[in-house]
Amino acid sequence: MIKSMTGYGRGQSTALDGQWIVEIRTVNSRFLDIHLRAPSGLAALEDRIKKFLAARLSRGRVSITISASGAAEPVPRLVLNRPLFKQYRQIVRELEQELGVSGNGNVWPYINCREMILTMDADPDMDVYWAQLEPAMLAALDELDAMRAAEGDSLRRDFLERLERLEGFFGQAAARSPQIVENYRQRLTERIGKLLDEGRADPERLALEVAIIADKCDITEEAVRAASHLEQFRAFLEAGEPVGRKLDFLLQELNREANTMGSKSPDAQASAMVVEMKAELERLREQVQNIE
Repeated sequence: MIKSMTGYGRGQSTALDGQWIVEIRTVNSRFLDIHLRAPSGLAALEDRIKKFLAARLSRGRVSITISASGAAEPVPRLVLNRPLFKQYRQIVRELEQELGVSGNGNVWPYINCREMILTMDADPDMDVYWAQLEPAMLAALDELDAMRAAEGDSLRRDFLERLERLEGFFGQAAARSPQIVENYRQRLTERIGKLLDEGRADPERLALEVAIIADKCDITEEAVRAASHLEQFRAFLEAGEPVGRKLDFLLQELNREANTMGSKSPDAQASAMVVEMKAELERLREQVQNIE
């Protein structure tokens, strides 16, 4: 079953001191492009999170936002800059002795200095945080997958209707091919007959040219190839794997066959069918851009 590349999923899980909330949004893109927004304390898990997503998603621009409520995320560790503190204390003591005053031993004025307290990265067990976060990610991915599958099924039904119309256009064009060739042969023969009456051409040579030119108007081969491409397209719609690129390739091939048929056929009715084919193929191409 095909899937859309557009969707949204949300999941949450309980941590020891709070809750993790995961939101995933996806839109169409030629490749898998993952963008992560998460608390700085989860930086060590970034690669692990992206690999986890890549195992479930093959194409699309993926925006994942991870937030924490309560005290779920790792908190930084505060460390006193002891060498600097000792220098401050020594300077203050020297001033006290020099001025003949005594301090009260209050350390807060020194600690309040910005350079005095150092912020160190927390060093928690990231496996513990991953175990807390993973259920929320799974829930978000499952919800996202369900939405993408539902939209993919809707697109699949629309594709099947359009494929039937295309089969009709290609089939009608193929059915007219013998008549197109015969009509063209007759017109050429009439023109050549006038030249023969005037004694301006070799009859055998002209008869050969008529056969060659008329055969060039035959679009049966293109119609047969188009039918094969349409059958492949149907088969891919039922595949259990990402097929967006394959469908896009088949549409390029179908468009090529339609262009060839249009250039070869001198028949107005067949040309009108080709215009309808190309319009339908363009509608399909626009929608296939959103298939994973």
